[in-house]
Amino acid sequence: MRRDLSSRWARMLAALVGTAILAGCGVPIPPEVPDTTTPRGGSSGEGAVDRLVPIDVRTEELVDALVLLGARIAEARDLMRTSADDPDDLDARAATVGVLLGGPGGGDAPGVLPAVEPDRGGTASDDLLTALITLAGDVGGERGRLVTELVRDPMLGDLGAWQRDPVGVIAVLRSVADDAERRVQGGALADTGTLDAAVLELTGELTRALGYALVVASSTDPALVAHAAEQGAGRLGVVLIALEIAIEQLEGPA
Repeated sequence: MRRDLSSRWARMLAALVGTAILAGCGVPIPPEVPDTTTPRGGSSGEGAVDRLVPIDVRTEELVDALVLLGARIAEARDLMRTSADDPDDLDARAATVGVLLGGPGGGDAPGVLPAVEPDRGGTASDDLLTALITLAGDVGGERGRLVTELVRDPMLGDLGAWQRDPVGVIAVLRSVADDAERRVQGGALADTGTLDAAVLELTGELTRALGYALVVASSTDPALVAHAAEQGAGRLGVVLIALEIAIEQLEGPA
């Protein structure tokens, strides 16, 4: 008999929260975070995650959308890792924000997060998360709820704020980056503890990762850039784990 979906999701989130707390305390995310660029379902052997049995083509659409999102997030994570290793790589530093929000440096593919005000028709943004939420609402049922909850937690935290006022959310994140840079310009050494505390006040691992990405793109302190890039890559790694588990649950037994 299939276990209750909410209890499985709660156990997964508990593990992810533990990982996120370590990152928020300045402890680097362990290197065991999967390095796959397109998370797919795992094995169905002993220890595998309980999965839902697909019943129609809409489930495949959800899986495809999650895989596409995962590939884009993995791209941002890899750019963050590059910036952590080489803070002088200005192209990688700028490209991470482009991948997450779309636009310059992020290539022609859609960004991960909404970056413009929504219009009444809901057509203003072409980002991957808005498209995923819309699809999940269309599919509905247990599978649609699974995906919607994934977007809410651990990805965005305050989903409503991102849907109502993405520009305002991004402005708050830019203020975190600006504060960090003002401390640098004031002659302070890389204040990683203050930065981490400010980011930890945010909700959602993608939200926090974007906060770090904005620091990576704008800071003139190489040590702060390297720290923010490492922490941001870890946050994105947590999201990739959540995507992997959700895909396994949706795909069902092999």
